[in-house]
Amino acid sequence: MSKLFFFDIDGTLIECSKGIYSIPQKVREAMDSLKRQGHAVFLATGRCKCFIVDGVMDYPFSGYVTCNGAYVEYENKEIYKSIVSKEAIIKTHEFCLERNLAYYFEGNDYIYVLNKDNPKHIEFKNNWGMKDKVIVDSFDVNEIETYIGMIVLNSDQDIEPMKNVLSPYFHIQQHQSGLSFDLTLKGESKAKGIEKLINGLGKTMKDTIAFGDGRNDIEMLRCVNLGIAMGNAAMETKKVADFITDNVENDGIVKALKHFSFL
Repeated sequence: MSKLFFFDIDGTLIECSKGIYSIPQKVREAMDSLKRQGHAVFLATGRCKCFIVDGVMDYPFSGYVTCNGAYVEYENKEIYKSIVSKEAIIKTHEFCLERNLAYYFEGNDYIYVLNKDNPKHIEFKNNWGMKDKVIVDSFDVNEIETYIGMIVLNSDQDIEPMKNVLSPYFHIQQHQSGLSFDLTLKGESKAKGIEKLINGLGKTMKDTIAFGDGRNDIEMLRCVNLGIAMGNAAMETKKVADFITDNVENDGIVKALKHFSFL
């Protein structure tokens, strides 16, 4: 029976911190093999489409669960979306302006930021492969549509104030390293995005397998039939996984697919 495979990007398909900005060749070949067997291959990421690096976007995925589940598409058709409210963007803008922090609100075509010249922003966008051409720092909050936010703090002292101001709007999830956080809309998750997708395709969770590493993958690995954590995954993520494989740089995806006889 055909399966639906969901792959996180950062820390799963690629590892920016180790200079791996493109899907390794062995993983590409493995995904090609899955598709030849009749399975479907999807991305399930916190990134929006315009934030997906070229070395991942150049692979022909069947569909995308992006923005931690808040935007879902299949074969270029929108399946589901949940939009960040104007109030949530304004509150984030005011908080970051007051503390000189960097924020990002992500849509399919553009990423909206407070200040392109903020050193924290420049460091973050370079580390994570964000393209300059999609970054906008002058916009009308009434005219944009975004599905997820991110924030980069200056120090640990910003964490509690951030949570106090933004937790009414967002589920706040810290990235694997540094002081950057996903601002995922309340009630949204990769798990929910996958559910929206499989319902639209007439499939069930019995048909699903997912690979992830971050804290934003926890719900996804719990909800799918087979949840696989990378060797470099967060400890909280490993605890909910059905299986733990090797790191990105050691072709952990390929090893897990072989372990379960998909290759």
